[in-house]
Amino acid sequence: MRSNLLRFTRATLLTFALGAFGHAGASAPPTNYSDLWGRADESGWGLNLSQQANIIFGTLFAYGTGEQAVWYSATFTYQYTAADNVVVYGGDLYQTSGSPQGTPWNPALLNYLQVGTATLEFGDDAHALLRYTVGGTVVVKQITRQTFAAISPVGTFIGGTTDVTFNCRNPARNGIVTTDPGQLRITLDGDGITIHAPTCYYEGRWVQQGQVGSLDGRYECTNNALGAVVFSGLRFENGGFVGNYTGHDSSCEFRGNIGGVRLLE
Repeated sequence: MRSNLLRFTRATLLTFALGAFGHAGASAPPTNYSDLWGRADESGWGLNLSQQANIIFGTLFAYGTGEQAVWYSATFTYQYTAADNVVVYGGDLYQTSGSPQGTPWNPALLNYLQVGTATLEFGDDAHALLRYTVGGTVVVKQITRQTFAAISPVGTFIGGTTDVTFNCRNPARNGIVTTDPGQLRITLDGDGITIHAPTCYYEGRWVQQGQVGSLDGRYECTNNALGAVVFSGLRFENGGFVGNYTGHDSSCEFRGNIGGVRLLE
């Protein structure tokens, strides 16, 4: 009974994976930028981002006049994606005041004061340019996701990869969609990471940036395909992981998605 149930469950998961990967034309959710952002060489201030769909709520803790701590908040909405694939969000910047801590909450003391505007220009999923104004002061900062605890990518997953070719030497090969569903096994040795997919394996250097990680390395497949690959935005949680990748072989470039449900062992 248990073996039949396991076979049914695995077949269902594979069917789901194939179905999900097959909708290449469906509109994809935006990149999730939720994290603690700042600069490693400028401790003491930062930007917390919490994202739902295409709306990002940010709280900025910094220093104002007299070197006193000050908090600002902004609701960033998606503005546009530039020609160089920089994704821009923007919104008004507010300073809020209210009931002092340790006292009963008094809604009459709540006050929102718009002090300026703020924009975030994401060059990729782990780097951004923050611009904001407070009064007449203009601040421009290059920021990154901040890492304060190691996240392990190790595990066995049921999922797969899917990618599409472009910029092929032979234009007839542009737009070919490839899927590789099944079991994914990820191992880590120091900062060396290997992803074993059903018909390909990928290996390179693992770098964590906040809540996401990346792999920069090479791949090789059972059909003798090989080349360079970069995985980015790899986000691991208790239930599984998701991410994106780009790469190339001797004739084409490709871009794709990877993901899987963690296999309980």
